[in-house]
Amino acid sequence: MQYLALYRKYRPDNFDDVVGQDKVVKVIKHAIETNRISHAYLFSGPRGTGKTTTAKIIARMVNCTNLVDGRPCGECECCKNIFTNNDVVEIDAASNNGVDEIRELRDKVNLVPTLAKYKVYIIDEVHMLTVQAFNALLKTLEEPPAHVIFILATTEPHKIPLTISSRCQKFQFSKVSDEQIVSRLKKIVDNENVQITDDALYEIARLSDGGMRDAINFLDQLISFKDTNITIDDVYQVNGSVSYDEIFNFIFDINNGNRAEIINVVEEVDRSGKSIIKFIDEVIIFLKDTLIYLNNGRLSEINSKNDKLKEIASSMEQKKIYTLIMTLNDIINKIKISSYPSIVVIVNLLEFIDKYNISDNIENDEVSDKDDVYIDDKNNAGKALNIKKEENDIKEDINEDKILISNHLLDDNLKQVRINNTFVDASKQILIDIKNKWNLINNYLLSSKYSVISGLLNDTMPVAAGSKNLILLGKYDSVVERVNEVTDDVSNLLREILNSDYTVVCLTNIEWEEEKKKYIDNLKASKKYSYINEKASEKTEVKERTPVDDLIDLVGSDIIDFKNYER
Repeated sequence: MQYLALYRKYRPDNFDDVVGQDKVVKVIKHAIETNRISHAYLFSGPRGTGKTTTAKIIARMVNCTNLVDGRPCGECECCKNIFTNNDVVEIDAASNNGVDEIRELRDKVNLVPTLAKYKVYIIDEVHMLTVQAFNALLKTLEEPPAHVIFILATTEPHKIPLTISSRCQKFQFSKVSDEQIVSRLKKIVDNENVQITDDALYEIARLSDGGMRDAINFLDQLISFKDTNITIDDVYQVNGSVSYDEIFNFIFDINNGNRAEIINVVEEVDRSGKSIIKFIDEVIIFLKDTLIYLNNGRLSEINSKNDKLKEIASSMEQKKIYTLIMTLNDIINKIKISSYPSIVVIVNLLEFIDKYNISDNIENDEVSDKDDVYIDDKNNAGKALNIKKEENDIKEDINEDKILISNHLLDDNLKQVRINNTFVDASKQILIDIKNKWNLINNYLLSSKYSVISGLLNDTMPVAAGSKNLILLGKYDSVVERVNEVTDDVSNLLREILNSDYTVVCLTNIEWEEEKKKYIDNLKASKKYSYINEKASEKTEVKERTPVDDLIDLVGSDIIDFKNYER
């Protein structure tokens, strides 16, 4: 006996067996039971979701002479011979899309059914009809004979003229959920006496992307490959996809900047003949599931995947996951127009790692491609910083501010020095350690010595840290100004909390954004930072001028002999 494919063998012959289309089934079933049958239906939705199957069930039900609980009886002559006579006509519009075929259909419409009550025309992929064919169908579809029912099925409803769709009752078929697909597959494997793990069934459901027919077809292929003890590894092998262990390791390598491993994996996928786009799709889906777990705690139904999801979720920041997903999506778009897909993947992922390795050492934010550059120069400390203000402006600041560096009240020049020194050896791990201890500041709110300082620091947060230098971000401009006035006291408090000496500078949000962009641009340009001694940039207190100073400038010090007599 000729082998019958599983999707044909287990095709539903009544509405109770249709999976995942409850709303559609409910409306049509009730319409048939109450004899409110439309002359034309339009079924649209993804492939393999039951459009043609539902059309055939309708053909059975409207012609069955003895419905039993809303099901075809299967015993009457119509039920037994409905698809062997000419009363149900299936037309493939993809290959019969011309006006001549539709004219032939129009001529035969008036012929009465030979056996059944209704003549049912099922037109698959109806969107493939030509404009002329649609025009030829239009009048017949609008006013067909009483004994004719048209059922149009399509995966692309937007391509159907409004003049056609407006004359039909429209039903949208949705993708079948993974749980419903797995439930259906379990019934099939039980009937076929096949042993298969739940992990493998859920992976089949996921790969089928909501298509029941695709899922059953793939199960059929797996049974042909190995008819007993089918596991998820067999699914990977037959489908040509990679395992979750491989996907996890790949994401782990990206997160940790393991360049050699990333290159090896991409080259192996390319060399093995697997689709690189399919591989990147799998990585994106894995990351998507990680985000779902992070935000609502829901894990994948595939048990072998859950531990991996948890591990990635605990080791990767959400913002990095967002950026990686968008990077991978851009890679897919680039691959489609490239002759060297593996090179596109490798270059873009290495670029992603470069950007994140740079920005991981400071409070992470988007990388800017354009900004001014400031770099220190060992031979000229003032020139090295390339401060925004011109040299004349700096001189004016010195004259006007009259700030004593001995008290470490920060001017613009010293702020730039401290920012530079923080970036010399900025470290993400140091920053994380400091952040973890930052709440200890609250323990000093009632301290007679540090209550004011701890109160100020509660309105700041560390955003970059080196071995001896720390940049704080202040919530308010007034807080920034005040912290920069008492940096010695701040350092003393941090010494007690962190058990280490830190020189501090506090910035506003605007200042921090500017400095961060400069830092990232410099590292992208491979420009390194060098430590600058603060004393080289210290300002001294400006002594107020006296009338005697003006007189000395006028006539010279060799003429004036000034003595200070105390009275």
